[in-house]
Amino acid sequence: MKLKRKNIVHLSILFGAYLLLVLCLTRFKYAYGSTLDWGGQHYAIPDYFRKLFYDTGELFPSFAPNIGAGENIYNLSYYGLFSPLILFSYLLPFVKMSTYIQAVSILGVIAGTFIFYQWMRRKFEDNTAFLLAAMYMFSGSVIFHSHRHIMFVSYLPFLMLAMISAEDYFSGKKKYKLVLFTFLTIMTNYFFAVSGIVAITVYAVYCYLKTTEKFVFKDFVKSGLAYAGRIITAVFMSGILILPTVYCLLSGRDSGNVNIDWKIFLPGIHLSRFQYNHYSLGLGAFVVCAIVSAVISKEKHRRFLGFAMALPITFPFFIYLFNGTLYVDAKVMIPFLPVFLVVVGDAYTEILEGKFRWKIIMPVTAVYIAAGLFNYKKSFIVIEIIDLVLLFVCFFVFLKKNKKAVLNLGIAGMLVAVNVSANFTDELVNKNQIEKDTGNNISALADIVLSDENIVRTANRVDPVNTANYIYNADFYSADIYSSLHNKKYNRFYFDKIYNENEFRNSALTTQPQNILSQIYMSQKYLITDKDSAPAGYKKIKENGGLYLYENDRVMPFGYATDRLMSEEQYNRLEYPYSIEVLMNYIIVPKAPNRDFNTQIKTQIPVEFQQSNELKEENGVYEIEAKEEFRQTVKLDKPLSNDQILLLKFNVDNDLPGEKKDAKVTVNGIGNKLTDPTWKYYNNNASFEYAITSEQNESIDRLEFKFSKGHYKISDIRCYVMDYPKCAENVDPFIADKERTKGDKIVGSIDVSEDGYFNLSVPYSEGFSIKIDGVETKCETVDTSFVGFKISKGKHNVEITFKSPLRKEGIILSLTGLVIFVIMTLFEFIGNKKRKQ
Repeated sequence: MKLKRKNIVHLSILFGAYLLLVLCLTRFKYAYGSTLDWGGQHYAIPDYFRKLFYDTGELFPSFAPNIGAGENIYNLSYYGLFSPLILFSYLLPFVKMSTYIQAVSILGVIAGTFIFYQWMRRKFEDNTAFLLAAMYMFSGSVIFHSHRHIMFVSYLPFLMLAMISAEDYFSGKKKYKLVLFTFLTIMTNYFFAVSGIVAITVYAVYCYLKTTEKFVFKDFVKSGLAYAGRIITAVFMSGILILPTVYCLLSGRDSGNVNIDWKIFLPGIHLSRFQYNHYSLGLGAFVVCAIVSAVISKEKHRRFLGFAMALPITFPFFIYLFNGTLYVDAKVMIPFLPVFLVVVGDAYTEILEGKFRWKIIMPVTAVYIAAGLFNYKKSFIVIEIIDLVLLFVCFFVFLKKNKKAVLNLGIAGMLVAVNVSANFTDELVNKNQIEKDTGNNISALADIVLSDENIVRTANRVDPVNTANYIYNADFYSADIYSSLHNKKYNRFYFDKIYNENEFRNSALTTQPQNILSQIYMSQKYLITDKDSAPAGYKKIKENGGLYLYENDRVMPFGYATDRLMSEEQYNRLEYPYSIEVLMNYIIVPKAPNRDFNTQIKTQIPVEFQQSNELKEENGVYEIEAKEEFRQTVKLDKPLSNDQILLLKFNVDNDLPGEKKDAKVTVNGIGNKLTDPTWKYYNNNASFEYAITSEQNESIDRLEFKFSKGHYKISDIRCYVMDYPKCAENVDPFIADKERTKGDKIVGSIDVSEDGYFNLSVPYSEGFSIKIDGVETKCETVDTSFVGFKISKGKHNVEITFKSPLRKEGIILSLTGLVIFVIMTLFEFIGNKKRKQ
């Protein structure tokens, strides 16, 4: 629709207000990105996609060799693997991804608001469209997640274009657009595309009912099947993304992270699922009036939409389904935001036309909100009551004075005020921190790794959460990953086999640990840190701008062979810490003869705490009940040299009567946390393990404990000392051909001393194929988690290839969908041309 002067004024007000808010949030000091996940995921992973593309030339890769010790790249597809917004950045390699993502996020809010405003102008008068556009932009999620979780809202412009296309579809206009924009919605974010397609379909039914005078079920089914064919075509076209990702979803999500209680499926009044919550629609009190108005409407299309919007906010099971049966989280309601606002627009128009049924709607709204206020925090209740009172007062004034401005204030005033102020609660990333994490100083250190003749990994202790997924160059290999989808075998190895500490509330965070045994095992030859110190075994080789690069020649090779084998059955009988010692000296294989194992670990040493007001002991169990964190020091009987490693383990239980809180215990700067048992991402970290080493040329004579506040118990404390491993001296190293090792392939050679097994410290998953001297060889899981295979004595050329499961089928499905789309579009074009003639 053509913009008039009035429309330009409306848009100028909206965009000006938003850009002013951006300026106030960032203040030329902060990036337009949250300290929560933005740095670690939202620009780091897309940046890696782009780097991988320029290194390999592959637009549709299978393998991510640099992240998480080597991952199926579809584990990362949530972060925009084939998103049109990210793919466009491939054309701009000279623009830093952190800058690009900020620009895309800001432009996404502006584009979404513009599309929504123009769409509403087709349905309502201009002033109503302006009000609704303001409610869209200043709803709880749109601006907030444009700087926190951008994938929650990045698809909205395409989603709304799909809804507009659904509207046009039932008017007989350009039906191909429905397929195109649904496809782009899916490719931008597959997770929200599930509820997005439902939202598009709900709106399509609304449009059908609105344009059909008399409802005839047979015609409805016929139209529905034709419509469904186009949606299915869009899904087919997305096959290259959907099929391999579905495989990863079925095999790579930790079910143990989430607690599901059947009580949460009970129907009820769940205000936070659509009001004043950034992880939902985040609308105000008037939306209740609008839904009630729609439900009791005499118009069938409005009545349908009212019931359709009431269902998911009343019955949690729908939200559970939209979340892929992972949890009940209202974030999946965000795609319904435009549809809810259509309901609001219809109700607002009724008010202006004098058709609003005040005597029914106002009491029902008041009772509904009042009944739903139980079990909410005081702040939420106060906001809700103020909003409801303001709304009703403005209604009264409008009815008496007929002032639209007063009516608009009641409908949107509190909504805008609360959500604008709420954006200031999100802590943004300091620009200096981005420079420290990804700038020239650290990149220069990472580039030194390029000169290494073999493939090795680098441990990055600079801001480990936000650099977990950041890859500095094509030869920078990391064992870290922070992604909700990941290789479960590796995740279990990280926590349950090599016993890394977990100081985070989410076990998806497998960041750089302080466990020297993990660093040795995972071939982490280099270490980058912002501290002028490093664990024993690492020596400083370079300093640059307050950052330091260390090297350790005693780590295991990236791949190696040995005849020192132990069966899984024998290994599984070993307890902590002897199982770690075996991992460092043997390859664990499915079957092998039982062998004698003589431990070199020193006998257990005692660790006892002093009783205090906060800490009580009974029968070896320590109960902690503290209002503030506190500390204790435990002296060791004998100092620990820098050629020794202290291994400490104890159990923690915080599922006790009273208020549930996280429990955290830090020992010599190494933290472990057990999350509140009711937390939806419960981390299952009920056993705290620590691998403690001294720094170079120093010793440790005491353990410094720091206990968090809360109520929890500590039991079964075990402490051992082992010598620094010399395992790298007893294996035959794999020498990678760095020129041919690229993307989905690892190529190299090895000289094997004795018949045995090959172990590659890359997590095993379906999709690997092995060739030894050009002959296919069976790929197995070794060391419980990694790629391995039998290998004979002698010199061998080895080629390891990975192809994502269902990738080939996904390509076929996409091509099929594309052919159907082209044929469908051609028929439509020809048909339209004939009708014009």
